[in-house]
Amino acid sequence: MKKYLPKYMFAVFSLLFLVSGCILGVFYYFSDQLPPLSELQSYDMKTGSEVYDINDNLIHVFAVEHRRRTDLRELPSYLIDGVLAIEDRKFYSHWGIDLLGIMRALGVDLMRGSFAQGASTITQQLARNMFLTLDKQIPRKIKESMLAVRIEQNYAKDEILEMYLDKVYLGAGSYGIEAASHRLFGKEAKDLSISEAALIIGIIQLPNAYSPIRFPDRAFRRRNLVLRVWRDLEIIDHQEYLLAHQEPISLESESEVEGVAAYFIEHIRRNLERKYGTTRLFTEGLKIYTTLDFELQAYADSVLNHHLSEIEDKQEYEFVYRDFPPDSTDIKTPYLQGSAFAIDPRTGFVHVMIGGRDFNHSKFNRMTQAKRQPGSAFKPILYTAALQNRYTAATVIKDEPISFIESDTLFWAPKNYSPGFRGYTRLREALNHSINTVAVKSIVDLGPSRVVDLGRRFGLNTPLRPYYSLAIGSFEVIPMELITAYTAFANQGERVNPIFIRRVEDSEGSILEVAELERVRVIDDRTAYLTADLLKTVIDEGTGRGIRWRGYPWYAGGKTGTTDDYRDAWFIGFNSQLVLGIWAGFDDNTSLGKDQSGAVVALPSWPYIMRKAVEDKAPLNRHGEPIVDASILELNRPDGLIERRISAETGLLPKSITEDIINELFIAGTEPIPLSDSLSYNFYPTMYRENDFDSLFFDLGGKVTEIDSLRVFDLNDPNVIKLRN
Repeated sequence: MKKYLPKYMFAVFSLLFLVSGCILGVFYYFSDQLPPLSELQSYDMKTGSEVYDINDNLIHVFAVEHRRRTDLRELPSYLIDGVLAIEDRKFYSHWGIDLLGIMRALGVDLMRGSFAQGASTITQQLARNMFLTLDKQIPRKIKESMLAVRIEQNYAKDEILEMYLDKVYLGAGSYGIEAASHRLFGKEAKDLSISEAALIIGIIQLPNAYSPIRFPDRAFRRRNLVLRVWRDLEIIDHQEYLLAHQEPISLESESEVEGVAAYFIEHIRRNLERKYGTTRLFTEGLKIYTTLDFELQAYADSVLNHHLSEIEDKQEYEFVYRDFPPDSTDIKTPYLQGSAFAIDPRTGFVHVMIGGRDFNHSKFNRMTQAKRQPGSAFKPILYTAALQNRYTAATVIKDEPISFIESDTLFWAPKNYSPGFRGYTRLREALNHSINTVAVKSIVDLGPSRVVDLGRRFGLNTPLRPYYSLAIGSFEVIPMELITAYTAFANQGERVNPIFIRRVEDSEGSILEVAELERVRVIDDRTAYLTADLLKTVIDEGTGRGIRWRGYPWYAGGKTGTTDDYRDAWFIGFNSQLVLGIWAGFDDNTSLGKDQSGAVVALPSWPYIMRKAVEDKAPLNRHGEPIVDASILELNRPDGLIERRISAETGLLPKSITEDIINELFIAGTEPIPLSDSLSYNFYPTMYRENDFDSLFFDLGGKVTEIDSLRVFDLNDPNVIKLRN
């Protein structure tokens, strides 16, 4: 036997040499296919860009893969120990691979004739997740093992574990414990409860199969299995196990958060991609600080949806919102739609933007992309033009039937919303009750081109034609632009441009951009205040008074809007701190139904949303109730405005103590004076046209005054307007 020993030894050493050579050859062959060490050390997670609201709360991440970095030092011990217990109990003792585990898995694979067993350490999983494919083939396993060893040689164990927790795939495009924590529970990983941490760690093995969103029962059983392992290994005690085991799965997913702000987020995405490019936005970890008040946005979305559902039920529409499931995507929405927009008139910060009732159903943003007729919501711009051109709040105009004739054919006969006619009516009352005939007479007197020009200065960029029907809002506007126009009334005549993003930082914290306030002087401060005061009367006494009995008690100005056949419903209101506008209607311009005006369909949501906006900013008393300083919501009255006691009937100085006498506000120099007493009416009871269209004559109680302007009243019938052929 001894004489054969050298031969056996030679054979064994030869075999070992051959095997070693083969192993070295394999390692040499595959080493060229591994990423270089420099790439390992400078690995970039390609983190998405984070979006924050006005209070710096995270509300969205722009990412192809949802990733967030975590700090191992901040994580609870049961999460760290728990993931090691489930995924790699020997993590702190092995050098990247577990040879016994590999041999055991290899034996099972050979018996089954497949490569189903993993036996991968956390380091191997990290190597695979960072650089390799997921196929279970021998070449990939070899490269995975080699890369794992290299990782162990160049990184500390805690660094490896932290990278793993950042990189591990947890379903639905989420990578890392932090991303999954936000997606499923709306919180940071350091704040996860024991049961929440166990559910996320249980997902690691089969992310799609154990998804708590798609398979809640399966995820529940898997979580409880993880909890039993933790208890048995004394990671948690028995009492903690019992409490966590009985806890139901309660998800507060990011998708719900993002859904509330989806139209806003999509709006800023388009702008950011144009500025920074898709790759940078989705992979370079920008931090985007927006102006959105997420809490107010969520409340507004809920209130608006609830009210529109009530309208649907009352009107018994064929299609209603609740009949369309949440997972319906990119569909035509035949149900009643609505949108809302809130902007701070001092800063331009957009606090609320709702572009529709469900972003899943329709990506079309009805605030920024729709063009709708504003109806009477346009009248404040018309009457602002009037106040700039000889009119006052006390100007008297006759509310009476009028007709437009073209080629001896009736072309247009504007009607009022309410039946009947009021006769001679002061301008304040005309706006208060939204009288169409007075608005039309005013634009005929002013000339529609003047109103078009002012509309442009107010920021309306859709085509506005110099036609008389412009007076009652017949030309389409973009809702956001019309609502933003009202900031001029709340901001002393200066319109502010909407700001959606406060600042943008790169991943290192360097500031890339900061928003700059843009103010545009539209009208002087006295005219702005006087128009706002007219709109305050609309709230206190007119078509907007519904906000009072719905619980909004403080200063507000505003205007309803309703278009022909009730196709559009509007309400735009403001105080010194916020302008809030609401639109409702059908996408296909179907009628909302008889009497479904702006006061009925759009206004009711406004007082609840605005009240929350006011109270959220107010300090609290010792009972936790908001203390609202009503004075800060009021507008500052500029110099150059005076009050006069006037006759409610004539708009002039009263002639007798028996007259109905009221107080009225005037821009200094336009107030009635004693000389006015010789005139029958403050402005005009009747208008006449001469054939050459070059001059207009007013009949002012026997006095004839010529005004150089284009006028079209027929001399023989002052109630009939003839259009030039």
